[in-house]
Amino acid sequence: MSEMLRALRNGDENLTGIFDGAFAPANNPWRHLGALAFLCLVIVGATGIIAFVLYDTSVTGAYESGRRLQLDPLLMGRILRGMHRYAADAFMFLSLLHLVREAVRGHYAGVRWFSWITGIPLLWLLWIAGISGFWLLWDERALYSVTAFAEWLQALPIASDQLVRNFMTTDALSDRFFSLIVFMHVSVPLFLLAGIWIHVQRISQVRIWPPRALTTSCLAMFVVLALLVPAESLGPANTGNMAASLSLDWFYLFVHPLVDFLSAQGTWWLLFLSTLLLFALPFMPNLQGTLRSRVASQPAVVDLTNCNGCSRCAADCPFGAVVMVDRTDQLSHKQQAFVVADQCVACGICVGSCPSSTPFRRIEDIVSGIELPGTPVVALRKQLQREVAALTGPAKIMLFSCKQAADWRTLADPSTAVLPLECAGMLPPSFIEYALRLGADGVVIAGCREGDCEFRLADRWVQDRLTGAREPRLRAAAPRERIAVVWSGNQYAEVVQAIESLRSILPKLTSTPDSQTIGHSDELLH
Repeated sequence: MSEMLRALRNGDENLTGIFDGAFAPANNPWRHLGALAFLCLVIVGATGIIAFVLYDTSVTGAYESGRRLQLDPLLMGRILRGMHRYAADAFMFLSLLHLVREAVRGHYAGVRWFSWITGIPLLWLLWIAGISGFWLLWDERALYSVTAFAEWLQALPIASDQLVRNFMTTDALSDRFFSLIVFMHVSVPLFLLAGIWIHVQRISQVRIWPPRALTTSCLAMFVVLALLVPAESLGPANTGNMAASLSLDWFYLFVHPLVDFLSAQGTWWLLFLSTLLLFALPFMPNLQGTLRSRVASQPAVVDLTNCNGCSRCAADCPFGAVVMVDRTDQLSHKQQAFVVADQCVACGICVGSCPSSTPFRRIEDIVSGIELPGTPVVALRKQLQREVAALTGPAKIMLFSCKQAADWRTLADPSTAVLPLECAGMLPPSFIEYALRLGADGVVIAGCREGDCEFRLADRWVQDRLTGAREPRLRAAAPRERIAVVWSGNQYAEVVQAIESLRSILPKLTSTPDSQTIGHSDELLH
């Protein structure tokens, strides 16, 4: 199982790299699937509101409502229908891709179970909203779908024949039917929107909207599709004459051919078991054990003696696992950090944001205000001291690497030391200066691909700390020409290139920074 998961993850990394080559990393659509899906929902909602105003909820007027938009001489109706249809298809497609990618990356395990579980019902809500939209057009395709759905519904033991005859059979169709479908088509997306809000509750600083370039491109693509391949109604529905053949929208009407292939009961069982499997993924012991090995198993802990209530850890936590509460000890600070254990992914980003996570403190056994029990700051300092002390050669490189990207310990040699971290965001900027002060000539930081951090926000925080835009900042006096950052993911060649590029320029730096340039205040922070 672990080999399969590793192969799937590598496949995702390679695909991400291909898209990075075709687009700028920041505009890579593969890493914005959820945000793009939400954009499609907004487009569907906006165009649907306009279409609803123009829709006639009656047996005789439903078909003509769609035809009027289709035949609008100014093409605005065609654009409206086309954008609504293609955005709805894209919403389903992107949602499925988002689910597959999150599964491949193991984002259903551990504390991420909540987002995974709450996302599964959204697919059912999306499908119900989509298929009911086809019925409102009341053309030959709608008649076929209504009839096929009624037959499929009858396979459920809870569906009585009377219910089906009253609402889903063509013989009993009335204006009441269309009012019911309109209500369904309008109300279900409201539940869908509420479900999305619940889905992201345990995620901080959610990327709801895709980058502007992707947003503009999507809008333009839907307009072009609407004009070149218009969404058109088929012939009007005739309850006495079912069409022998017709085109289907496979994103929403796939269930009807599936029923023909498997039988009604077989299709219900397939969808039920598939949904049950998705719900069960976070609780499968073997998968949990395989994925847990990728991250530290113990959540972060707060040491009140060293916590001054600055709230940086709470601001930086990607999953809202760190919150600020009233002080529980006798120190003068008003607040303290508190870790919600069942929301903590043990990424260590909070450690990198804590001002007391500095190796320059005089205390031998330093303790940070917030730490990962399995990787305390004092252990990182001692390991860093050992690694740098063992370096030889004229251009000594200290590589701080992210365990989630890849295991880069194979790059260690007499002139290159490697210190793996749970996440690149776990690295306090002061450790960079400390490595240089110990004798390293250059520092390389290697992490997940840009904009694709396993823990969502680390690449942003690392860049902001190094540029001075975010606390804790790398001091302005620090020799930035001796520091390289590479967001490589699992790409071995990119890390090697970053190391060699930095090593090649080190001899050209005529002045080696002394302890005054790269030193740090030895004053205790508390």
